[in-house]
Amino acid sequence: MSGQTRTLTLADVAAAAGVSLSTASLAFSGNKPVSEVTRERVLAAAATLGYSGPNLLARNLRQGRSGVVGIAVGKLSTAFQDPAALPMMDAVSQVLGSAGMGLLLMGDDDGHARLPLDAVIYAVCGRDTWAAYDDLVVRDVPVVVVDGPSWAGASLVDVDHRAGCVDLGAHLHGLGHRRVATVTLEASHPQRERDAGLREVFPDAVTIGACPSDLAAAQSLAGTYLAERPDVTAIVCQSDVQAAGVVLEARRRGLAVPGDLSVAGFDGVPTPWLDLVLTTVVQPLAEKGRATADAVLKRIEGEDVADVVLPVELRVGDSTGPA
Repeated sequence: MSGQTRTLTLADVAAAAGVSLSTASLAFSGNKPVSEVTRERVLAAAATLGYSGPNLLARNLRQGRSGVVGIAVGKLSTAFQDPAALPMMDAVSQVLGSAGMGLLLMGDDDGHARLPLDAVIYAVCGRDTWAAYDDLVVRDVPVVVVDGPSWAGASLVDVDHRAGCVDLGAHLHGLGHRRVATVTLEASHPQRERDAGLREVFPDAVTIGACPSDLAAAQSLAGTYLAERPDVTAIVCQSDVQAAGVVLEARRRGLAVPGDLSVAGFDGVPTPWLDLVLTTVVQPLAEKGRATADAVLKRIEGEDVADVVLPVELRVGDSTGPA
């Protein structure tokens, strides 16, 4: 009909470039070798015609895929408040985006997992059980779990929480500390492993309390504890945000860090609100994200993926000193 514009297709590009439809398709997909001269001719013809590329969604659906990976991040309202989560999720999105995959953010307690997803990443949640997991297994949807727990049929990407806290405990013990307390995360695989590592060195460490990786919550716990004037020389926290809260509360009460109280954390994230460098266990957050995305892509292709446990490193900063 006059006045209507026909939708451009890859066949139009192939005709304009003087190549077959299959050659034009390969030039776009990169799945098989096409000479650089031919590829440039195809892309130049596409640019001239204003053709943006094949319909990836249609292609994925023909292959029985959606082109979308779900990532469960616990509560969406708080998922981005933990600075340790951001570099990991950024790396995941970069790798999957480069592979032409979309990423769907979802909570761990809703029905998004029932959507037609190519794979699901369970991250930043901390819970040991997930109601959607059984449904994903039945549908044969690959699952990659970050920071545990280790579920049958799922691939695990983790860091060596326990070894890092053993090293941190040994550092404090070497400084003469014997009376140590700890602020933990809420019950989860990382919480248990980090606590177990600390207790290999300090089996009698006092647990002040548990809270999320939240500055105000950790400061409140520390305030209640320090108000009792405990005979403690060091407080070990399971995140750097918690450690920053403890430092701020100690100073508010007139305690010098590390002169009166040593404080240490876990994660290795920036703490710009402090005028000192925290002693902490640094985990490779971006590498963890890349390993997660790589595992997802391999699982989608039906490959076997071994669990990954990445090493961590103790970084001695300004917040710990002799007892």
